[in-house]
Amino acid sequence: GSDRPDARSTPVDSYFLQTLREICGHMCDMDGVDADPMALYGGLLLRLSRSVSERDALEVVTRWCCGKGELVALPLKRRHHHNTDNYHRDPSSASASTSTANGSKLAVPIDLELYVESGNVHAKVTMAHELGVYRRTDLEAHGLKRELSAWVALVLVSQTPSDQVSAAKKLDKMQYEMLASNKFTHPKPWIFMDVDVVERINFGTGSSVRMLHLSVPEDKNSGYVKKWDY
Repeated sequence: GSDRPDARSTPVDSYFLQTLREICGHMCDMDGVDADPMALYGGLLLRLSRSVSERDALEVVTRWCCGKGELVALPLKRRHHHNTDNYHRDPSSASASTSTANGSKLAVPIDLELYVESGNVHAKVTMAHELGVYRRTDLEAHGLKRELSAWVALVLVSQTPSDQVSAAKKLDKMQYEMLASNKFTHPKPWIFMDVDVVERINFGTGSSVRMLHLSVPEDKNSGYVKKWDY
């Protein structure tokens, strides 16, 4: 209609969110569907936080792939990492170009599927994250020795169930501080990892399942390809 925003002049995030609200309204108006459109919209927004999903994925990879602290897992630096506000206010960007003026690529777009089955609205949200595993000594050689001074101790503590939560928070803080540091000048990871966080939700029953799929992509790494599901 005439009140629809102009895609050429409206910010991607605003256009995406308005479109998502409209889709939620249309789905709840379908025959046999008993759902509140704003509750559906709110439930989706809770699951469209790129920063929360990325931090959750990073925590799992850090716990399982960093050995006794010899390795460091970090996100590959993308546009949203240059704006520290995004750690508190997450964009749910649908799509955009692949690069920005500062030379950093945009993150992989969020993939959202919505459908109705047996009168219930279902969703599948896939967040694709690009991570790198670095040798700790390589990052120290890049001038990050002070920032990594507590890394080994925290990684070891994080493997103790009783201390896992507190150690994970401290590791998370260290990881994003390193990423924001001027000393972090896009060093090449030892291993590139693609990590997908996939959540399936049944909004009718309130049930959901969340999975993490990790792969070492052949086009980014030489030698071998290995896949894990967690």
